[in-house]
Amino acid sequence: MRIVVDTNVWISELLWKGLPTEILRLAETRHIEISSTTAIVTELERVLEYGRIQKRLDRLQLTRSDVVGFALALMVIVEPIVLPNDISVDPDDDMFITCALAARADYIVSGDQHLLTLGQWQGIQIVTVNDFLSRHFPCKTNK
Repeated sequence: MRIVVDTNVWISELLWKGLPTEILRLAETRHIEISSTTAIVTELERVLEYGRIQKRLDRLQLTRSDVVGFALALMVIVEPIVLPNDISVDPDDDMFITCALAARADYIVSGDQHLLTLGQWQGIQIVTVNDFLSRHFPCKTNK
């Protein structure tokens, strides 16, 4: 199963404990494939520079390079599809949709309300971490 992971979920997965880390475990064990683009990686790098995120990295004794390297090891990079019009209310979120279309992903996993409000796009379901895990890996949500 292929998914695209929004930046906010990546940050939660990589720097905090909890349900989002289950997605990393599923990718590590090859139960799912995480598709991404260079634009998504660039956004992840940019968000990792935020002050509060940098403080968390310091507490964990990690560098931005450590985190991005780990994420890249779990990603399959695809070339996004170019669409003629904006899809989401927030055009910055369209990168996740164009990635999912190019990868022929089943899901976009996000915590972003602009994306979640869409619900789906051309058959690609847009869901929260909890919704994704409870639909396909219910044992992961009952810990």
